[in-house]
Amino acid sequence: MNELILNASDGTVSCVGDAGSVSGILSELVAANTVPAERDADGVVTKEAVVPAADTLAVEVTADELRTHAWRVPKAREDRLEEIRGTRNAKLKELDVEYQMADEGVHPDGLSKTQVAANKQALRDLPPTAESHLAGLNDTDAIAAYKPLES
Repeated sequence: MNELILNASDGTVSCVGDAGSVSGILSELVAANTVPAERDADGVVTKEAVVPAADTLAVEVTADELRTHAWRVPKAREDRLEEIRGTRNAKLKELDVEYQMADEGVHPDGLSKTQVAANKQALRDLPPTAESHLAGLNDTDAIAAYKPLES
């Protein structure tokens, strides 16, 4: 079975599969994030090691839990907003050409520079509007499905 591990630091997901056991991977994470004890010149411990609890670093989740987990949702919002920006940027490039065509009076739809500029501004306003909408979504499926009107 492919177990899922959700990382607290960045909301990414690791699929265990044949990579080992969940407990083994969590143990490795704890070891990698442990701050070793400090010792003086005689080897006496002056400061104890700081060993983080495994569940503050990563947790095993089901696919259902992953959809709404507090560590995953912000990452899903960020990823979706980047997709929206990418689509928007491509459309802005297309509108740059349309703007030139409108400036030369040969726009295929007969749009003026002002009309094309208004379309470009609507696209520039899209990320803050999308970010605001995405902030209200708490399910990764809903976040992935969100399509702003202008995109």
